[in-house]
Amino acid sequence: MKVYSGASGPPVNFDLCAEEIELIAQQAITKSGKLIDSIVSQKSPTFQSAIAPLAHDFNEFTATSRILSFLQNVSPSQSIRDASIKADKILDEFTVAMEMRQDVYNVIYAVFNNKEEISKLDYEDRLLVEHLEQKYRRNGLHLSSKQQLHIQSIDKRLAELEIEFTRNISTSADHLLLSSADLHGLPADFFHGRPTVTIDSVKKFVVAVKPFDISAVLRHATLEQTRKMAYIAYSSRCPSNLNVLQETIQLRNEKANILGYDTWAQYVLEQRMAKTPGAVFELQECLTAKLLPLAQQEMAQLCAMKQSETQTTEFYEWDYSHYSHQLLQNQHHVDLDKVRQYFPFNAVVQRIMRLYSAVLNVAIVEAKGELLAWHSDVQLYEVWEADQSAIIGFLYLDLYERADKYPDIAVWPIRSCFERSDGSRATPVSAMLASFPQHTEASPTLLQHSSVKSLVHAFGHVFQNLCALGKWSHVKRPRDFAEIPAQLFTQWIWEPSVLQQIAIHYQTNEPIPLELVSRLIAAKTHGSAIKTLQQVARGQYDLEIHNSPQGIDVKQHYNKLTADIALANYGDAQVCRAATFAHLVQGYDCGYYSFVWAMVFCADMFATRFGNDKQCAKAGADFRSEILQKRYRDPLLCIQRFLGRQPTHNAFLLSIGLPTEPST
Repeated sequence: MKVYSGASGPPVNFDLCAEEIELIAQQAITKSGKLIDSIVSQKSPTFQSAIAPLAHDFNEFTATSRILSFLQNVSPSQSIRDASIKADKILDEFTVAMEMRQDVYNVIYAVFNNKEEISKLDYEDRLLVEHLEQKYRRNGLHLSSKQQLHIQSIDKRLAELEIEFTRNISTSADHLLLSSADLHGLPADFFHGRPTVTIDSVKKFVVAVKPFDISAVLRHATLEQTRKMAYIAYSSRCPSNLNVLQETIQLRNEKANILGYDTWAQYVLEQRMAKTPGAVFELQECLTAKLLPLAQQEMAQLCAMKQSETQTTEFYEWDYSHYSHQLLQNQHHVDLDKVRQYFPFNAVVQRIMRLYSAVLNVAIVEAKGELLAWHSDVQLYEVWEADQSAIIGFLYLDLYERADKYPDIAVWPIRSCFERSDGSRATPVSAMLASFPQHTEASPTLLQHSSVKSLVHAFGHVFQNLCALGKWSHVKRPRDFAEIPAQLFTQWIWEPSVLQQIAIHYQTNEPIPLELVSRLIAAKTHGSAIKTLQQVARGQYDLEIHNSPQGIDVKQHYNKLTADIALANYGDAQVCRAATFAHLVQGYDCGYYSFVWAMVFCADMFATRFGNDKQCAKAGADFRSEILQKRYRDPLLCIQRFLGRQPTHNAFLLSIGLPTEPST
């Protein structure tokens, strides 16, 4: 096995100081600017003289931009984070300015309109030209110079707002100070190694207002007041982001109007698989109608459980996790605390990578040597073809919590596959972030099954970037396709044979008993209607705030929709969940519906191709070639080719406990 030794250097140098970040950003801008100026001076531009150099430069410029802007999310150095934010800003401003240049569009259109030359290009090159022409036209290059300047100023402000929104989340460092009495019901390992302070002779535990800690409190704390305090603290973070989001939506709709669209949602979905907001609303309304009766039954069970315990009929959002956990134990005899003993963090990560290796026929090897990473916690992995014939890509893992780091599980495609001007292939690079506590023998980090699912999902995004093939970074899959590979892989963690490979007891090294696996799988549909409707509500919210010409109050509308669709009850709590809905400013605007959209497709794909053989080599090879690799092909056609037919939603309905519809 070929193993990185450090001799040739790591794939990316993240070990940059603030001055280097600023210099690299300026150099990238200068280089691209000079190239573009030379291209627009051509009298008779062709694909080879104009489009190819422009696209090659975009490949390199995008890769550089992603490296520099990524550091604001992970660097422990304030000066580096500030430099990253500054670089992100000036690179975005340059990109906006270049994509609003009439002379660049004139060159692109001249090639696009040369039908004889276009007819001789290969499919991917022709697609590039079509994509560029459409992109510049959708930027308003067909409009007056006054309107173009207005759009440019809007884009500049939107870039600033998106950076501000994300920075506010990343730098949020709230915590709660709670006594052992407040935390009654929490498992013993929650307290191991946890920082404490003494206030008025009472020892208080420091509880971070981050997913890992808050989810544990909401699930286990027996005192409703503690759960309420934790829920409100988590759900009212970054209130200033509400104004940021409100202005963002207003500017997006203003831009859409200038470009001739009624709303931002119409503008965005034109290039998605869904095509129109109406198509998404139709799917979500259909699912809501089917799921709401079942969700009401689920909620009635939870309310009855709380009432029997507390003699109160009011059921709130901070009660949901706690009583859902109890109901799971009582109905299905699934003790999640017992289950998580089979999911020690470090080992689970390695076992998930082995699952991906088996299904995709790849080898994953940890790299050694000087990594030139942003922190000592970071690990670097090489992904090879299983026969060691070629390197596929690189993966950086930064999975432990620390201050001033992006707090949630997320994946950054640092570099996508592309062809360099000399014909060589740029090897793709992905980075995965999370904020789990450091795992030690004395204080092991044990994961809930739901957290394992989230990790498996995230690795799906990793391999979607690493396995995709293509010459041009400009050409990529629509956003509502992006969730399908990640969602598909989460199907495996409900399979007994796979669970027994992933779930190994952290002390005894025994695989999870089949009897416990059977109970866990039997409980798969537990609360599925409410959970699915929570996703539907967020997708509906995303589309509605972007599909209203009049504008919507972002805080109140979130609370209203989640109450109407997902039965949320916030009581007297003043929460602002929309303020940390990061997808809305990270490229997922008008795209959150894709999570449910993908669930429908991937349930069908998994049941059809992997139903009888969970690690079928032929199905895995087809999945990699048809779904992951063909970045430039029509996604719906790829799904149909993988299935051998048109997709249906019957498998999805079965997966959440609903009867299927008869085939027509």
